[in-house]
Amino acid sequence: MIVSQFSDSGISWSQDYDSRVNPALMTRLLHEAIPVLQWTGWRVLEVEEGGCTTELPLNHATTNQHGTHQAALLSLSADYTGGLALATLLRGVPFAGVHPCNEDNSASLWLAAMDVRYKSPSTGHVTATCHISEETATMVRQRYFAGKRVLVTLPVVFRSNNEVVAEAEMKYFAQPSIQLKPTREKPAINPLFKHKLKASARMIAGLRASTDSSYVRLDDAHERHAAGPHGELLAKRLQRILPHLQQTVAARTKHIDETLASVPGLQQVVLLGAGLDMRPFRLCQELGRPTFFEMDLPEMLEERTRVISQLQDRPVVQRRMVAADFKRDDLASVLLRHPDFKPNLPTAIVYEGCSMYFTEQENREILTLISQLLQHPDSCLWSDMVTQNVVDGTTEVREIAAFVEGMDQLGEKFIFGCDDPSSFFTDCGYQKSEVVTAQDYLASEDPTFSAYRFVVSKR
Repeated sequence: MIVSQFSDSGISWSQDYDSRVNPALMTRLLHEAIPVLQWTGWRVLEVEEGGCTTELPLNHATTNQHGTHQAALLSLSADYTGGLALATLLRGVPFAGVHPCNEDNSASLWLAAMDVRYKSPSTGHVTATCHISEETATMVRQRYFAGKRVLVTLPVVFRSNNEVVAEAEMKYFAQPSIQLKPTREKPAINPLFKHKLKASARMIAGLRASTDSSYVRLDDAHERHAAGPHGELLAKRLQRILPHLQQTVAARTKHIDETLASVPGLQQVVLLGAGLDMRPFRLCQELGRPTFFEMDLPEMLEERTRVISQLQDRPVVQRRMVAADFKRDDLASVLLRHPDFKPNLPTAIVYEGCSMYFTEQENREILTLISQLLQHPDSCLWSDMVTQNVVDGTTEVREIAAFVEGMDQLGEKFIFGCDDPSSFFTDCGYQKSEVVTAQDYLASEDPTFSAYRFVVSKR
């Protein structure tokens, strides 16, 4: 019974407790999200509105050379004890990174500062307790449900063998996740939103880097450099949750590469949402050295510049970085204003991994606008789409349902699907579209891939 966060939910505490914050559920969700908590045996003991009690056991994993608790692990316990106490105040609101959610209906919660005072060694299972005063609870609710950022300091007390062994002051901020995204009125990028952009790009690079090289030609050195340790970690974690995703990314990477190679006399490639795609360096020579136009948010292009500047022995590629916001800018006009872009030349546009995160109307606008760029008869657009039952949860394929649940848990909820891409692209101004499912492309018997389509369209 998780609902939107912009007004008080109206559900009862008992309903919220059962569906969102009860100890068994939160222990499981936090163990999945933060493996070190599971490794230590940390668990949630009690939850009440405005309060939380957790336990950090005294065991081999949690102790130091003296057989007492590692001080840093008490700090870790304090972080999630106070954070869960804060979460209880926002009835019905899922928390990003913990509950299945998306940016439109979730809260982002981060620890801003902490001060832990250790009083004595802990020689038994230690309980951490956070109780929020009614005055503070009222302030938190009023600010959050008014759509304002919350900054609050909460107390956490640790007890072992009925004695206080540590006390902490934990400063958190909480905010509706959707407010982290830039808007026309507030175009500045929030540092947390910038982090998410970079993390997503690094994760995809990590998935590409782990692809079987016999299946698709990849320069592992470039992909691994783009991913870095952060991207490789995220990719490995994601593959455990979504085992089909790596093969899906590999399939679409190969299909895009083949599509680009099929364009006669290709002279321009436009990467919509370029992220950390190393395709220009992989394919520039075999594609006849076209000019690559790499479009993304300015902040993502800054990260792309940093990563590429550190590449060793990179080939000389004709590249142009073009800053754009897909939700606010006319992408066609942005490119047509670029002095080096010529719409009458053979051009391939890649709209990879984007459509499922935009609304139907946003996709229509984006696709209709960029159709203006395909003025040469051999020019084409590559895009990918999922089916509608992936989005609305009506699929009868267990593996697809598990995949969707996994994406929801990651906060990467799909919001657009299409069962008839050919008609959709016709409505957007394209005369011809070739559609193939990932299942057919992979020649796989696994029905999970049937809900994912690759579309190549011409104007």
